[in-house]
Amino acid sequence: MRIMLAKKNRYSFKGPLPKKVLNSQSFSVRYNKNNEGLRVAVVVSKRIDKRATVRNKIKRKILETVRNNIEMNKPLDLVFYVKKNILSWETLEKEVEKSLGEIASSLRSSQ
Repeated sequence: MRIMLAKKNRYSFKGPLPKKVLNSQSFSVRYNKNNEGLRVAVVVSKRIDKRATVRNKIKRKILETVRNNIEMNKPLDLVFYVKKNILSWETLEKEVEKSLGEIASSLRSSQ
């Protein structure tokens, strides 16, 4: 199990944020097509939990689900903003999978 994404797959916040937004019960995702490969970021604020270990565990869970469900060469920017009401790990994983499917279908329909 890899913990971190490769540097080329990490989203940099130096440019503008992706424009399209998809809201879920546990998180919001900003997404957009890009000219490179997949770039992902997960934002978990201290309002979620004060402990960095808990916040990092949430980030790792989301990143692992993305890694298992999307090809790394897909030209897509994803920025996850985690909300306070996370129910369980299984629910979070299913929500991420469902959101990735919705994003893929919306990008296909916009072409």
